[in-house]
Amino acid sequence: MSEYSTLKTMGLIDPHAISHYKLSQKDDQEVLKIYFKNSETSALPESSSFYFECNKVVAADAQAQEKSKDNGGSDPVLMAAITELNTLSKKHSNSDRRAVLMEELDKMEQVMAAKIQELRNDLSRMA
Repeated sequence: MSEYSTLKTMGLIDPHAISHYKLSQKDDQEVLKIYFKNSETSALPESSSFYFECNKVVAADAQAQEKSKDNGGSDPVLMAAITELNTLSKKHSNSDRRAVLMEELDKMEQVMAAKIQELRNDLSRMA
């Protein structure tokens, strides 16, 4: 079994290009969003999202039921992917994570500044 086989099965050819991930829930789905370390000139996407149905199926036997309880009804592929992502993230240094967070913060500040300016322009046109 190769290293990061679940991530590779999900289409992530180079798991070492992953910077971080976020897990959220939307309706009856769990959403795994994976972010990549790309250069500014790269044509590759900044992130990929994967959707998993929340497991509401009754387990066929006691062992399967216990396993389903352990993962909160989450898809086994999702759980395997998160395990691999956590292993991968432990290999990243704190400075890498800090740089990613600073970059996200900078992007958010730019978006907010642009939106504030847009609202100010709209207000000035109303006067």
